[in-house]
Amino acid sequence: MIRTKCSSPQRGLFLALFAFCLVLLASACGDKDAVVVAPNLKIGLLLPATGTAASTGESAAVAAQLALQSANDYLASTGSNLKAELVIKDTETNPDKALEQLKALYAEGVRLVIGPYASANAAAALDFANQQGMLLLSPGSQAGSIAIPDDNLFRLVPSDGSQAAAVEALLDHDSIEVIIPIVRDDVWGDGMIAAVTQLLVQEGKTVIDPILYDPTSLDASSLAATAASELTSTLAQYPASQVAIYMLSYAEGTDILEAATQHSECAQVRWYGSSALANSSSLPINSLAADFAKQQQMLCPGFAPDQAATDLWKPIEQALFAQLGRQPEVLALTTYDAVWLLLSAYRESPEPLDIEQLKDKLVQVASQYYGITGRLAFDSAGDRKFAAFEFWGIAEPGANYVWKAFGHYTNATGQLIIY
Repeated sequence: MIRTKCSSPQRGLFLALFAFCLVLLASACGDKDAVVVAPNLKIGLLLPATGTAASTGESAAVAAQLALQSANDYLASTGSNLKAELVIKDTETNPDKALEQLKALYAEGVRLVIGPYASANAAAALDFANQQGMLLLSPGSQAGSIAIPDDNLFRLVPSDGSQAAAVEALLDHDSIEVIIPIVRDDVWGDGMIAAVTQLLVQEGKTVIDPILYDPTSLDASSLAATAASELTSTLAQYPASQVAIYMLSYAEGTDILEAATQHSECAQVRWYGSSALANSSSLPINSLAADFAKQQQMLCPGFAPDQAATDLWKPIEQALFAQLGRQPEVLALTTYDAVWLLLSAYRESPEPLDIEQLKDKLVQVASQYYGITGRLAFDSAGDRKFAAFEFWGIAEPGANYVWKAFGHYTNATGQLIIY
């Protein structure tokens, strides 16, 4: 796993604070508050407190509060009158609810929003945000279908093409030639499997028609039975060592894994998961599903913070672990960065309530900003430009199952390292 030289959460908080201060000091801090219209800035936090992504929402909420406290403490230390507060709304991991809650934020006068986290939710909210002049800064949405230049959505993770490259590299390393996908049928799942399929087919691999499921009416037993049936016919043509199940799910993947334990065919091949399942709190506490994931050596890619920034993000991760009692999702770290980045852009903008000027300033600030997760520069579509992924799997070091990092992929170099 990635090692850190940092000895305490306090040192990491100081380093993160210092990195942010460099950006602010470079922009004549003392004069910026004169152009800020409202001394109390309301920032919307549109996250999944409930639903299948609730684990991510829990981590993100804690991280956002931690970042907000640090940022407000810094602002107070400079004599600034600006103070930020969070207005938290639960999307319930539901696109319709996400739009409803975005409208509620608008009615409360909120124009700057961290979130939504799920791509389907971001897609549902985007038109309203564009029409009403709201800025969305998502710490987690990845779907390539909403990688749109000049819209009001910015994302602190790369679009799904980057994750697809990481998955292709891992499957190639493991000599997998045939993939049977189980796919959450929404904007994120459909886009992700399309991106992965394109790369795998280019490499001469075989991708069976996806087994799609409706996330609003999951029947895990039926899915597992369908997968077992597909495996029976596939294994009649290919050796088990070359076949794998590739599951694109949120936390409901835990139920699918548990159901798979009832079918011996499902235990004959490797399983792979997705970023939306990596570090989910639901899997380690389900002993049947966790043991199956461990036995099948299931690995899930998750966006990875820059290893060169370990002294910045590791103490924050440790502070989150202390509060959550578990490994936080990496989107908690991008949430932490989102709070600081948004405040920095707001404070530096000559007209912070002019959404177009604020967007321009956000892009400008991000291009030079080094947060706790590394460089935050955006590409032409407003998505994170620099990408790397950690591969997470289930381990059992003691009495309990835990998530553990088993590998790392860097998109810029194409280098895959298995620990």
